[in-house]
Amino acid sequence: MERNLPHKENQNCLTFYVYATAITIFFLTSFSHFSYTQVSNPNSVSFTKHSLINIDTQKSNQHSPQHNGSQNYNRQPNGSMGGNATDLRRQMQKQTKQRMGYKPPPVPPSDPALRHQFIVQQAQLQKQNKQQQQIAAIKALLNEDLPSIRTQDDYLFKITKHYRQAFDKLMKMKEDKTSFSLKESVFIVENAYANNTLDYERYNKQIAIKVNVLNMLMKKEGITTTNNLGKNYVIQKLFSERIVEFKDTVVWRVHQPYQYAFDDFLGEEDWSNMFVTKLLHTGKGQCHSMPLLYLILAEEINAKAWLSLAPEHSFVIFSDGRTFLNFETTNGYPVTENWMMESGYINSMAIKNKIYLDTLGQNALISTLLADLAMGYIDKFGYDDFVVTMTDQLLQMYPKSIQGQILKADLLAIETKRRLQKAGDPPIEEINKYPEANQAYNALLEQYNFIDMLGYKYMPKEVYASWLASLDDEKHQQEKKKLKTAIIRNAKASN
Repeated sequence: MERNLPHKENQNCLTFYVYATAITIFFLTSFSHFSYTQVSNPNSVSFTKHSLINIDTQKSNQHSPQHNGSQNYNRQPNGSMGGNATDLRRQMQKQTKQRMGYKPPPVPPSDPALRHQFIVQQAQLQKQNKQQQQIAAIKALLNEDLPSIRTQDDYLFKITKHYRQAFDKLMKMKEDKTSFSLKESVFIVENAYANNTLDYERYNKQIAIKVNVLNMLMKKEGITTTNNLGKNYVIQKLFSERIVEFKDTVVWRVHQPYQYAFDDFLGEEDWSNMFVTKLLHTGKGQCHSMPLLYLILAEEINAKAWLSLAPEHSFVIFSDGRTFLNFETTNGYPVTENWMMESGYINSMAIKNKIYLDTLGQNALISTLLADLAMGYIDKFGYDDFVVTMTDQLLQMYPKSIQGQILKADLLAIETKRRLQKAGDPPIEEINKYPEANQAYNALLEQYNFIDMLGYKYMPKEVYASWLASLDDEKHQQEKKKLKTAIIRNAKASN
């Protein structure tokens, strides 16, 4: 990924309003390598093999929790013949498991040759079980009422012109990297959803007011324009504290800290709830709009900071000159990487492939904006050829985009459903009798496996909400206050 500092070892909560939730829970580990391909026009889909993205893994940290042992359920308790309460409890647990059909895991032989044969057999059995689960999952998915991919007619082309204009503007910024402006790009995406009815002058003025506050805080705190940590500190202060502006010793303007919008934090009821323009207007946002506003303000005062991703989440990474630090915009505090890992949905593959907890460079950032553009378009108009075009482009720019890969999976699922219907809706078990449907089905399986190899794991909404709330428990309260104190101290010492 692109960045101005060395890669951080270990990555908008771009919450996508698509059918990914139903699809991605079925991703299973692949046993072969595939080569990345673009989404083809669904009317003439070409499905080619995937291969793993070439990723530098020399600096990747492994964050998988280590298991330091397990209980021995094979122990024979003494029971009533002198056994203690622990023995009785273990015996009852064992009996309950037996009634439920529990069988202890097989023990490998001690002989090296037999052990190797045992391991191969277990791997084959595991693969068979996963394939059976995969067939069941695909059957359930294809039984759902999936949308179709429309071909744009004159009417659709006319009413979607704002989106095509927005797409062209983002592509121009991609080609001319020196012209890229996050502030302008975010507005372009959100204005397309609003049919070009948003007021850029008002948007620009709202941001300028916040920039004036940051400049005031820098002067008050003695932060110089070359102090990057100090500039990030004042942005964080604006996000988390009540700031009062005075004019001739009279209170002129009060800036309240930004608040987390608990209602519809995934934009399921109203996609515009995910917008920076909505955050500026209401003072409330979530892990999509708040990190983007942080980065817009950083861009305005020439502070270096990066967008980073976690499952269903995004946050900000910045540097103190020695190491990288994380700022959780929804809570207004710096957080540890350990807290990010505590969600339980970041595995070692995701760290190795750098899809999470790493900084996003300019190409990756533009691709996330394209994903936003595509998801807003789908929310308004559904799937059509233009969604295919946007998905192709964002994956060309950033092949590891989880949002893009899931959009591609959605398109492949819809195409598979279409071909199955064309073949008369045969059972999945008989799909190999229908070459066109079988081709689409195999491409869909490969796409699921590819996403799984990247390390993606879908996090349910309830789990996500619980994980965010854990920041307020006593342990994390102490951690984040300690981090904030250190940042303030180091920021003022860096002048």
